[in-house]
Amino acid sequence: MKIVAGCCLLLCLLTQSGCRNETRSAIIPVDSMKLIMWDMMKADEWFSRKIVQDTNAIRNKEDVKLYEMVFKVHGITRERYYNSYRYYEGRPISFKRLLDSIEALSNRERIKRYQTERGNPNAPAPNK
Repeated sequence: MKIVAGCCLLLCLLTQSGCRNETRSAIIPVDSMKLIMWDMMKADEWFSRKIVQDTNAIRNKEDVKLYEMVFKVHGITRERYYNSYRYYEGRPISFKRLLDSIEALSNRERIKRYQTERGNPNAPAPNK
């Protein structure tokens, strides 16, 4: 009886860990997710500026087209992105790490753009 119970317990543990690994492999890693979310934010910003000039953009669903382009560039599906987003959103510590890495990427981009506009790659970065 103990052997049967032990086998059942072992089988349950193996099944559960197998399912967990499948879920984790479907989740986009933080380093990739930050780049995808950064591109999504840039697409949102572009769309926000576009609708001020062209009110047909909302009717033409250009924002959805932009998102699809971002998914295609990164080689992911919409479902995988949103499943990953919900995964991180449900884990506050991981989500904070993701958002912090996006902020760091944003700051690096801002500094690089500032230095390029000034024509001096060694120019000091502006303060926030």
